[in-house]
Amino acid sequence: MRALPLLLWLVWIGGPSCLPTFPQGEQSAHPVTDTFDDADLRSRYHHQGGSWRVVDGKLTTLGDRNLPLWLQAPLSKNVRIEFTSTSTSPALDMKVEVFGDGIRHESGYIVIVGGWNNTTTVIARLDEHEKGRASRRSHWDEGKTYRWIIQRTDGRTLELFVDGERLLRYEDPDPLWGERNNRFAFSGWESVVTFDNLVITPLPG
Repeated sequence: MRALPLLLWLVWIGGPSCLPTFPQGEQSAHPVTDTFDDADLRSRYHHQGGSWRVVDGKLTTLGDRNLPLWLQAPLSKNVRIEFTSTSTSPALDMKVEVFGDGIRHESGYIVIVGGWNNTTTVIARLDEHEKGRASRRSHWDEGKTYRWIIQRTDGRTLELFVDGERLLRYEDPDPLWGERNNRFAFSGWESVVTFDNLVITPLPG
């Protein structure tokens, strides 16, 4: 998707009714992969500013206070998303967003590993602090690389695996999907985090 004029961005920011529309039927026919060998993020992400950049072949954020970096490629309704992440901050706090609108933080599901000062791992819907979120107490190692899998196979249940262990599942009776809920983003709060080896695989259904 080509870069948009500043005026159009401002119109989008004006409210949900002005958000961009992504057709519900638009799906990636093949897996999407990114090993961040190409430092030009704007060629494949909606880069809205902040510290997002490629350093030594890894996507890096210095802490962008919920300014996501949205992948341009759309997600299929059922999908498997794999990547690695490393936090070099004591607070850890590694975060991504799934089935969002491609522009705003908390427009889809928010998946956080080691949030709230490295105490909690969650899957939440439209609000990190959602009362009905799936969560568990957890503590992770600063500087260690973790392998994530986030997947939805039945059209309504989002699952989180880290290093092969299923940590959380979030079953949504009104699953997010459609014109404004088919994008993936790397995100974060104040921690220094790197991401790498992204693979997105469309699944049947």
